[in-house]
Amino acid sequence: RLLHSKSRTNMVSPELQSKVNQLTTKTKGDLTNMVDEIERLKLRPMGRSMHSCIVSCYDKAGKNGRKEQIEQCSQQCQAPYQRAAAVTQHEIGNFQNRLSRALMQCNDDAQSLVAPGMQNDTKKMKRVEDSLLKCIEGVILNGRESLKPMKQRVESQIA
Repeated sequence: RLLHSKSRTNMVSPELQSKVNQLTTKTKGDLTNMVDEIERLKLRPMGRSMHSCIVSCYDKAGKNGRKEQIEQCSQQCQAPYQRAAAVTQHEIGNFQNRLSRALMQCNDDAQSLVAPGMQNDTKKMKRVEDSLLKCIEGVILNGRESLKPMKQRVESQIA
């Protein structure tokens, strides 16, 4: 995503792109691990309870219960799990949006350092790339550090 427009592509060296890819891969891995842990330890048990609850709705209704009664009971069983999943997705979306905005700001800041004709000056472009990389590293570090509080927020809302 970084410097993805055609006019900007020339600015990014393969080395910079490689470093950025490494940083974003680590962050994606950390996010995936956190989400997997929430799913295994919180959502999965809630899902199991939800399904058990739905089975009991059918048991209570028996052969004479009304369809609406079963549906209403089932919806009540599903509500906690659905809320927990929504909270989790909301937090993940917020995290991704914050990260994306911060990375775009890094791109904008780096682009503002480029003067006409500067793209042919390797030394000056190296300084711009170094500045861009430093900004991206800061954004990624902040993002990774925000994962633990994000996990705590999710867990506190779905406990």
